[in-house]
Amino acid sequence: MGTGPLEGITVVDVSSAVAGAWVSTQLAEMGADVVLIEKVGASDVMRLTGAIVGDQSGCWVQMHRNKRGIDLDIRDERGREILLQLVEGADVFVQNFRPGVAERLRIGYDDLSAVNPDLVYLSVSGFGPDGPYAHQPVYDPIIQSLSGMTEAQGGDFVKSATADKTTAMTGANAVLGALLARANGAGGQHVEVNLLDSTLSWMWLDYFWNESVPEATPTPSYSEWYSPWETTDGAVGAIWPSDDQYRRVCIALDVPHLADDPRFATREARIRNSNEHQQEFAELLGEFTTAEALKLLESADVPCAPVLDITEVFDDPQVKHNETVLTHHHPVAGQVRTTRFPARFSKTPTELERLAPTKGEHTDEVLAELGRSPAEIAQLRNDGIVA
Repeated sequence: MGTGPLEGITVVDVSSAVAGAWVSTQLAEMGADVVLIEKVGASDVMRLTGAIVGDQSGCWVQMHRNKRGIDLDIRDERGREILLQLVEGADVFVQNFRPGVAERLRIGYDDLSAVNPDLVYLSVSGFGPDGPYAHQPVYDPIIQSLSGMTEAQGGDFVKSATADKTTAMTGANAVLGALLARANGAGGQHVEVNLLDSTLSWMWLDYFWNESVPEATPTPSYSEWYSPWETTDGAVGAIWPSDDQYRRVCIALDVPHLADDPRFATREARIRNSNEHQQEFAELLGEFTTAEALKLLESADVPCAPVLDITEVFDDPQVKHNETVLTHHHPVAGQVRTTRFPARFSKTPTELERLAPTKGEHTDEVLAELGRSPAEIAQLRNDGIVA
């Protein structure tokens, strides 16, 4: 690895699924050398999620590019010794075992910080290290259920691993903060994040605004007044939060009398009367095609866009202009499409330097860097310690 603001940072990741692994994804995208450790003889669940070619899934090719992958049995003492050797030279360690598992495997924070006191050790869990739910199994929809997110979506799950990815972004930010603290003399430390806290924090800003100031008059949430507008041939997304925008929309749609309607004339009134507001403008916009509606809304200079299906996203002119989608050839999966890292750095640009690893693709390479001879590697593979 030779580009990105995290060039020179080494990460060892033993996590699986999304909430832990997407932490190291973001670090890898910014140039860190990430060694992803998978179980010998078992595939990570994300290799088996989505459209699949060989051992590459639609999830895997995006989430694990720019990483090196090795297969290692860390439950065996010889495998643990290899892990400790990797940790000796690492800056960051990521795990998302259930609370207590890492300690039983003797790879908890105390174990690894004894080997490398400057290590930033990240633990990712569902609910935290203790408490009534701490040892229960958990996936994204469970956190959506507990956090209010399901209720906010009208009683259904968001059709994306929102809680997982929110937690991973929290974890990646926390790791960067810990690395900065280390650079300022704090040394290594244990960082803990969990899905429930991360998701509640993410939801709180807007969905819990009534609970934030319980003495105020309750106001309808975004879930009640943020919805697409149906047209005769599709739908548009459009909002007019400011009073000036609202007035311009009324003029553009030829209903100037609604600009002074006391139910809608102010932002507060539009929020409090969100159901009536939705009904009024749904009828108005429902008379137009998507193209006609967008032309009128754009003339009013309000935020608006067509509601695209997945296949249409690739042809959107702004997506194409930004070169957001990258197309490349993977030796196993064939043609692969992923998105570029969303942050762009003027002095330390990021690049796609490695495609997502096949199972155990870099085992020999990493072990050789640790000083293991070809004969030693062959013996470890014969004994099922690596693959």
